[in-house]
Amino acid sequence: MNEKPFILEFDSNEHAVLEPNHDQLPFKFHEKLVYAFVPKEDIDNFLKQVPHKILGSFDSVSFQPNIYEIEINGEKLTLCQAPLGAPAATQLLDWLIAYGVRQVLAFGNAGALIDLPENEMVLPVKAIRGEGTSFYYQEPGQFIDMKSEYLNEIEKIITDMKLDYDEITTWTTDGFFRETPDRVKQFRELGAATVEMECAGMAACAQFRKIDFAQILFTADTLADIDNYDERDWGSDSHTAGLKICSQILSRV
Repeated sequence: MNEKPFILEFDSNEHAVLEPNHDQLPFKFHEKLVYAFVPKEDIDNFLKQVPHKILGSFDSVSFQPNIYEIEINGEKLTLCQAPLGAPAATQLLDWLIAYGVRQVLAFGNAGALIDLPENEMVLPVKAIRGEGTSFYYQEPGQFIDMKSEYLNEIEKIITDMKLDYDEITTWTTDGFFRETPDRVKQFRELGAATVEMECAGMAACAQFRKIDFAQILFTADTLADIDNYDERDWGSDSHTAGLKICSQILSRV
């Protein structure tokens, strides 16, 4: 009897019983997407500062975000609030891709696994696959490699904007309350500087769909000292800053 976990049996069939665009909605989103893991209040406040309109909406049982057109530096971008966790975030991302998105810049907060100040900006170039979603989009493996020409271009723009950042490895987990001391040590030894809940799944989806993807993370709480956990201010100061920074970056890509 084969007792190998089913999640390790990758199915490469590009066609699913239920496709992302099965609903055949009349939406056409702009190719560049700012995918924002921030509260709706921050989205609403940001929209007061930029030209925008609603392009459509996504309907699920517990999350119904609007998808916006925003105009930055004369260019029209798509903006959407992202839901917590790889399954939900990747489902919505896959749907957005089906309706026109081709270049994604996601951003949100992450826990620090090493000694990093709060609201520090980092760019994952590798994600540890500690979640399940990525295994439905790519062959089993420990990591997702996120290096690409698109990421190089984003880094050049960040440098031109005179913003500080570091390239890092991030650990994507499904178990927010299962970040045990041994797990923190294990993935820190593998080079992880942060922990979050979406990156690996979204990156795998983007690679499967052959579209450009990158993510900017801002440090929030810290697990660097496993005996003295500190939630700090959950990186809240980076929400508004992240919306401004990422929309500016994407408008220049």
